[in-house]
Amino acid sequence: MFIFVITAYMLFSGTEKSFTIPENGVADTDNTANMVSITPLPSLRIIRGTEVPFEGKIELRQAIAGRAAQDISVVNFQATGEHAEKSVIKIVWENGEVEKVYPGTKNKKFIANKRAVEIVVMGYSMHERRLFKDSSRKGTLTWEIRYEPIE
Repeated sequence: MFIFVITAYMLFSGTEKSFTIPENGVADTDNTANMVSITPLPSLRIIRGTEVPFEGKIELRQAIAGRAAQDISVVNFQATGEHAEKSVIKIVWENGEVEKVYPGTKNKKFIANKRAVEIVVMGYSMHERRLFKDSSRKGTLTWEIRYEPIE
C-alpha cells in the first residue's frame, strides 16, 4: 500500500509539471507612442553635525560624494562659544572662488549650476588678549548642508 501511494504521488506530481497552458490573446506590440521614459531624481546628500564640541579653533573638512557638489543649500549653521561669530562654513567653487557662510544662517541656497570642490566647517572660540596668547574656549558647531553629487 505504501509503495502504491508513493508511486501515485510521483506519477501525478510529474504530470502536473509537464502541462503548459497556452496564453491566448497576448500580442507583442511595439507601440513607442505610449512609452513613458522616467528620469531618475538626483540623489540628495546631507552633511550634518549636531552640537559638535571643540576647543579653540577647528577645521572640519566635509566629505563630498563624487567629484563635486552642486545645488548646495545651507539649511542651518549655528555656533556657540566666545567670539563664535568668527566661525564660518567655507565653500571653494570649481573656479577657485571662495564663499563664506556665517553662523545664524538658515535656508541659504546657492546658484544651481555652481560646483563646489571643497566644503569646510571652521569653528572659532577664543578669549582674545592683545598682549598675550589667545586662550582657547569651548564651543559647539551645528550645521546641515544639502547638495547633489556630481559623479
